Amino acid sequence: MEIISGSARGVQLTVPAGMLIRPTAVRARKALFDSLGDFSGVRAADLCAGAGGLGLEAASRGATEVLFVEKEFRHCNILERNIAAVAKAGVSADMQIRNCDLLETNRWCSGMFDVIFADPPYPVSANLFNTLLKEHGAQLQTTGALLIWEIPDTPGAKGFFMRPEGTFRKFGATEFLLLDLETLQI
Repeated sequence: MEIISGSARGVQLTVPAGMLIRPTAVRARKALFDSLGDFSGVRAADLCAGAGGLGLEAASRGATEVLFVEKEFRHCNILERNIAAVAKAGVSADMQIRNCDLLETNRWCSGMFDVIFADPPYPVSANLFNTLLKEHGAQLQTTGALLIWEIPDTPGAKGFFMRPEGTFRKFGATEFLLLDLETLQI
């Protein structure tokens, strides 16, 4: 897996062997970021960050702050290496890691964000999404962010993510829900 664009373009990221982490497909990540436009000055969060592909892509494209939220400690070690690699390539964003579950919003959701990426493990994605919005929706609204959630590729999964405020974008086989948290109906 590599950074696609920006000041760290071409930097190879470390990803653990096996299926512990399922990075967003390169083509889908490129199409998503290209559709979002300029990331200069953006404050981003990458939930269930894994190797950090989404957050590091944002940093490479000009985000000034990226918060990586990752529950698995061993993945945090990989994130540290990947952050160091993109920093060495010239990325100057303030990049921090929080080793916690995304539902522990009191540990990561204290600031303002422009965009929040979420790509949880597919088997628990719908449950995390619905729990996060139901139990922490009001707190999420205060971030003012656009939530971008990668939809599991299992048949019928999209139905668990339907929200009147959201729109879906599909890039190849990968689909994302884009949800403006400011307009979230709680």
